[in-house]
Amino acid sequence: MEERVSERKQDLINKLNRLGVSQTTDGRNLVGVSLYTLEWTHIDEKNKAARAYVDQH
Repeated sequence: MEERVSERKQDLINKLNRLGVSQTTDGRNLVGVSLYTLEWTHIDEKNKAARAYVDQH
């Protein structure tokens, strides 16, 4: 189970880095936060990207 959590965390960190995100909204480094925080940070960033796309069109 721990291995799956670690893999998911790394996957989210990679996706966030591709979005240009290296910290959470409160300034914490992505590497040191929980899976929960990474999931919500990813959701938040994807929503921001979607809103920006809609605003452009």
